[in-house]
Amino acid sequence: MRNGTTFSTDAGGLLSRRHMLRIGGLAPLGLTLPSLLGATQTAAGSQGSTFGRAKRCLMLYMWGGPAHQDTFDLKPHAVSEYRGEFQPIPTNVPGIDICEHFSALSRHADKLHLVRSVTHSDNNHSTSAHWMLTGFKHSRSAENFGASQSDFPHIGSVLSKFAPNPTLPTFVALPELIATTAGAVTPGQGGGILGKKYDPFRIDQHPDEPDFEVPNLTLPDGIARQRQSTRLSLLEDFDQMRRDLDHAIAQPELTAFQRQAIELISSPTAYKAFDLQAESEEMRSRYGSGTFGQSLLLARRLLESGVKLVTVYWHRDQPGVDTTWDTHSENFKGLKNRLIPQVDQPIAALMEDLQLRGLLDDTLVFWNSEFGRTPKINARAGRDHWGKCNTVWMAGGGVRGGGVYGASDKFGSAPEENPVSPADLSATVYHLLGLAPETTIHDQLDRPFPISDGRVLKSILT
Repeated sequence: MRNGTTFSTDAGGLLSRRHMLRIGGLAPLGLTLPSLLGATQTAAGSQGSTFGRAKRCLMLYMWGGPAHQDTFDLKPHAVSEYRGEFQPIPTNVPGIDICEHFSALSRHADKLHLVRSVTHSDNNHSTSAHWMLTGFKHSRSAENFGASQSDFPHIGSVLSKFAPNPTLPTFVALPELIATTAGAVTPGQGGGILGKKYDPFRIDQHPDEPDFEVPNLTLPDGIARQRQSTRLSLLEDFDQMRRDLDHAIAQPELTAFQRQAIELISSPTAYKAFDLQAESEEMRSRYGSGTFGQSLLLARRLLESGVKLVTVYWHRDQPGVDTTWDTHSENFKGLKNRLIPQVDQPIAALMEDLQLRGLLDDTLVFWNSEFGRTPKINARAGRDHWGKCNTVWMAGGGVRGGGVYGASDKFGSAPEENPVSPADLSATVYHLLGLAPETTIHDQLDRPFPISDGRVLKSILT
């Protein structure tokens, strides 16, 4: 454990108490305010040139656990019961091959850095997801027990505590909560020990649905909205609404979430950020008509407007039906016909879009999941849970594109070079977002915890 209160700097980073005490000790030596600020900048600079490079982050969480050997770490020379059905194809980076069904994304490998040696010891969806979303191992190793306030907070919740937005949400999650097929909410998606105040702003409706509307942007009962039939009329009535909204938010009986809804509605910037209908049909088509593609497009709008972290979780097409990446049976059929086609073109469109808008250099994109899958194909042409080895990737926001870090063995069963823990991944994300991994938070019993006890993967950074 490391103690340390954090302080904001003008550069947007966070300094530990240790750094501030060191700076404060220079005051008797005659440092003026400009030189003191310079010392502060130097302390931030000691974290490295990539510290705080990412102004925003998009986490793509593939709930279920994609088979790493059939997506980004193929083993074409393994024997047939391990190799699988897919062939590797070259990307636009010589020497980096990925699955043949990622034809669109293969043209953007120069933006990605693959990490092929992620490893941990848990094979349960629930607790593995907590580990990968937070960087901390859960106290249990089990399924179907639900989230609680004893969980470690999601990276976005920690960011909400230390770098909150004044009007827009800091952290948004969409298009639904992830949960087991039995309905138990997966731990690690919210504020956990920090409290519900730091839960994400949740969008629990699929943005590809014709009647899509952000539920949390509706006013509580009893608060009138004039001429609410169109988006344009809402903006036209904004000035007339403000007085009523100011009065409404002062009412003591409103919940924190209702207050947040009113504050968002009273911000034209916030309302526009959530307005997916403002995108052209051409743009919406580029991202694809499915839930994942439209979620990416909405996420891009939110990040561009000032939201600092958006998690897009893989969705279920039908409640209670397993349409995730959990391919225990017919793995190759599911990947080829259903799963990869829903992510390939949308992610390629996202990469193009971020680059054209000048956002890629300071937007971190992080492909993540709870685990990989077993090296050996089972009797149902599927692969089972496998925490010992997985591949994730990052792009933008200070990450060096066109690279591969670590390697798995010839079967994809374990790291052969440079093993990477979930804590290492969280430390790297925090570093890029301007939070030192040793920054501490406290639980309800006031016990201190570092936000990450991992190491920053400096070799994947620019």
